[in-house]
Amino acid sequence: MARAASVLTMAVLAAAAGCGAQDVLLGARQGYLFTAADALALPGEEVLLRAHLQGGDLLRDQPGYVVRFSRGGVFYKAAETDADGVAAVSFAPPGPGDYVFRADLSPNGFPAEPPQPVDVFLLCRPADAPLLVVDLDKTLVASGFQEVLVGDPEPMPDSVEVMKRLAGTYAVVYLTHRPDLFGPKSKAWLREQGYPAGPVLLSDVGGFLKGSGAFKSGALADLRRRFTGRAIGVGDKISDVQAYLDNGLEGFLIIQADESAGAAALRQLADSIASLGNDAQVVAAWRQIEQAVFEGASFPKGEFERRLRGRAEELEAADNAPAR
Repeated sequence: MARAASVLTMAVLAAAAGCGAQDVLLGARQGYLFTAADALALPGEEVLLRAHLQGGDLLRDQPGYVVRFSRGGVFYKAAETDADGVAAVSFAPPGPGDYVFRADLSPNGFPAEPPQPVDVFLLCRPADAPLLVVDLDKTLVASGFQEVLVGDPEPMPDSVEVMKRLAGTYAVVYLTHRPDLFGPKSKAWLREQGYPAGPVLLSDVGGFLKGSGAFKSGALADLRRRFTGRAIGVGDKISDVQAYLDNGLEGFLIIQADESAGAAALRQLADSIASLGNDAQVVAAWRQIEQAVFEGASFPKGEFERRLRGRAEELEAADNAPAR
């Protein structure tokens, strides 16, 4: 919960900061933040394509601007941003595929050039299509979210290669608890690192305040009502992996080794792992996920838990050894 509060504080400060800070922290441009909400759909299912315009030092919602949606350079529909700064148009994909729409703003009402266009990624698959649901921070991103904001974060070792192989079988869905203010940064990082294309689903303020586990449980429950095939979930938090398991996904908990962790921290982590459902698999590297999915390898939670407790006992024994 402390981490969630920290991220929310950063989001508020970023929105309240001047235009220069918004550009750096959020990917805003010229005092405006123009974002799009990715989505999933079944063939023939009508969904809304949404774009959101905010502006000013507090990034207030901007009503009354015209957003044009096009696909493949061909105009589709236009809509005006409402009181919440959102423009939405309906679309029913005729069949499975990846549908990429471009949302761009009419220049009317802007003192200079409007913000750059943004893409809306719509993933359409049949109900029984296999899905891969993946978290971002400390799952694909090797570091925490703070590094994403102001640094140049590295991907988890082998994650790009393994994700590309998985994408050959599974439709990829990126599900993160990050607030939607950070959509541009999140999508840009995935694209720059070479991860496979897929919708990036972020939380709104209400979803963020629920906490990561509750937000993801709700998002996954909606997803599983419509997509019922095999599904795999990968994340670094106990609550996220439990949400995967509760919604019928195969859950992988990926844990980065902390060589400096003391015995108490190791035991606490072992206790947390023990609380997971018995079907959870716990890994330390993306190659192990690859082995589990494609080679039938198994990484039961009990094995990882026992290793942690064994390491804790070794540290305690060393601490209690008589000095020579």
